[in-house]
Amino acid sequence: MKKLVFALLALLVLGVTPAGAATPVVRITDKPHTNFEGEFRDNELASLIRPEGKLGKIVFNYSGAKKTWVIDPALVDEIADMADGYSVKDKEDEAGQVAAQAWLAQLKFVTLSNSVIALPYGNPDQSLAKRLAPSELRLYSMYGKDRLELQLGRPVLSQNGWSKGKSRLSYPLQAQYSKNRKVLTGLSTISSANEITALRARLGTVMNPALNADDRTYFSDSLVRAVQLMTSKLRVTPGRYQLTSSTAKLPVTLINSFDTPTVVSVSLIPMNSRMRVQNVNNVMLAAKSRQQISIEVDVVAPGSTIVIAQLINSDGRLVGEESTLNLTTTIIDSRVAWFTTAAAALLFLGAITQSVRRVRRSRK
Repeated sequence: MKKLVFALLALLVLGVTPAGAATPVVRITDKPHTNFEGEFRDNELASLIRPEGKLGKIVFNYSGAKKTWVIDPALVDEIADMADGYSVKDKEDEAGQVAAQAWLAQLKFVTLSNSVIALPYGNPDQSLAKRLAPSELRLYSMYGKDRLELQLGRPVLSQNGWSKGKSRLSYPLQAQYSKNRKVLTGLSTISSANEITALRARLGTVMNPALNADDRTYFSDSLVRAVQLMTSKLRVTPGRYQLTSSTAKLPVTLINSFDTPTVVSVSLIPMNSRMRVQNVNNVMLAAKSRQQISIEVDVVAPGSTIVIAQLINSDGRLVGEESTLNLTTTIIDSRVAWFTTAAAALLFLGAITQSVRRVRRSRK
């Protein structure tokens, strides 16, 4: 008994309240219902938020007692999207919209005088997220806090240790998550577009403990498509070029479909030694723009060369998707021309010498 009293006093001195002695905890979590492309997978959430639904009972059957509310901000964002008007498979649901508006209003009311804790955005398994990418887990927490404060119109807390459940994300899907994370973090080093941050913050959704095997595959595949679409918004356009001189300047187009300007450099790597190409540095791209740059090419030998073009950030790291520039030329570099001409002359002299020797032999 003395040990228990001492432990409680120590916790009070440190300003920490043990979970068991705190107010009752109410959790508002569920599996995601919107894929990474912004489409509602089904209309199940409309049933869950009605007064008789699982999430509806939590807020509409409020007794007035003090509680600690632990909330997944991504779930609240989904319901807020419904409240603004939404459709499932191109079919609008006005009844679901009204239900979402009522649920959000009730959530704001019941949490007004209570403690609210924002889970990391998408409610990922924190132990798995921390193992795969601890820096990203911090991003999910900060982003979730900001989003929940925006939806509730009040300050909320963000603390570790409130997540429950374990994700069973398979090793191949974990590797896929890590690959997509690296692509988006790289893209964020050359563009500050909000949509990149928003998609990056949603990555943890694939580690939500409420997902079953089919759900994990569905959302992981959706994530791949969303990342591909995102990277295509800032890229080098591929092209084919016919060169007619030993030196040429190629017009190559850069695309920035984001609503923010950026500065990029372009890595240019030829796949053989027939041509030499230099990187292009510090190109200013306006928002929502297409811009041509001039790339200098030196031809060493005739033939075809594929040049891999890709954006690079200020640290020299390759970013985004690769593009291919197909270069073809029949022009011979002057040094090669002199070499081949000299070789041909030597061969000609050698042939004459052989002919003279044969004539002399035949006379003898």
